Amino acid sequence: MRTLRFSIYLNPQTRGREEDVPIIETTIGQALQATRAGVEGLLLTEHHFSGYNTYGNNFMLGCHLAALTPPGTMYFMGVAVPPLHQPLRLAQSCTLLDILTRGNCVIGFGPGGSAVEYTGLGRDPGTRREEMMENLDVLEAALAKQDDGSVYDWKTRHDKGSLRTRIMPSPYSPDGVKFARATSTDTSAAWAGSKGWFLMTARDLSPAVGTRLKVYTDALVEAGYDDAYVQHRLDWSLCQKQIIIRDTDREAERFARHLMVEMGERQKRNFNQNTHDPEAAQYMKTVVSVSPQNPDEFLKYAMFVGTADTVAEQIAEYEAAGLRHLSVLSNFGYQTAEESGETMDRFLDEVLPRFRKPAGDPS
Repeated sequence: MRTLRFSIYLNPQTRGREEDVPIIETTIGQALQATRAGVEGLLLTEHHFSGYNTYGNNFMLGCHLAALTPPGTMYFMGVAVPPLHQPLRLAQSCTLLDILTRGNCVIGFGPGGSAVEYTGLGRDPGTRREEMMENLDVLEAALAKQDDGSVYDWKTRHDKGSLRTRIMPSPYSPDGVKFARATSTDTSAAWAGSKGWFLMTARDLSPAVGTRLKVYTDALVEAGYDDAYVQHRLDWSLCQKQIIIRDTDREAERFARHLMVEMGERQKRNFNQNTHDPEAAQYMKTVVSVSPQNPDEFLKYAMFVGTADTVAEQIAEYEAAGLRHLSVLSNFGYQTAEESGETMDRFLDEVLPRFRKPAGDPS
């Protein structure tokens, strides 16, 4: 019997500057609480200016937490958005975090989706996918560059340079930094497998996640990776879900729907600022598949909601579909520390133990 791995997804929203400091303090406290209780990893994301993520710089927060959490804690950047970075600076961030986590990190990449973030950083959201692949090509080539006297001249739509030595620091492991592709499509899952990268997915039903994992596994095998490598990739590839745990299913759903009212209103307003693109409202849904602006759809695809028993049953469906790593988000939707803390406490005390092998179980 395999043990389902868990990580905590850290992505708290903020209403304004007066909330930023206490939210970040709560986030750090919950990250430490979870990892000390036996959760294997932390997932940190990148969003700017929209209120959708309070801390913004996932690499910087990851470096801070790496000094505080138990040894061996896994770190997942879910995601870094390559078009919003100078590619060689991004490469340096990856290698430094790899060292500070002693090789226990996976850097996930995705194109992002918010016009307010892209325009705030001087980028065009309409070309985000093409720019992501362009920047990844430069990042990989730069990381492969040796200090051998050769010169790597590179150019993207926004930056250019000549790398004459190598990326410093070098990664913790001679095998290099571990990367992942974040996607909600089977096509990109196959691409991740062909590269030997990990897979990050979210907001889909268990049959679709199972199919995506199968496509991904087949691509790994077809690319020639051995069984140990394939199994390790499957062990740490992930699906992300938002969770609410309360005394009754009805109470949990009522609270979830209450959160989605403000989440939907603020998303509609904040993510559509600073752009005249008529398709701006679709950018977030394009990337994350569903939006709290449609509560029924969001509950169905993005959330586990109910009592501890109900949430455990929902998780078990994904485990049965082949998922080995679930990342759960409890602090979202402008909750107080006490509100998100109730779900966190119940998850750690009432759900997590159900997915652990009993003492002495050799399987």
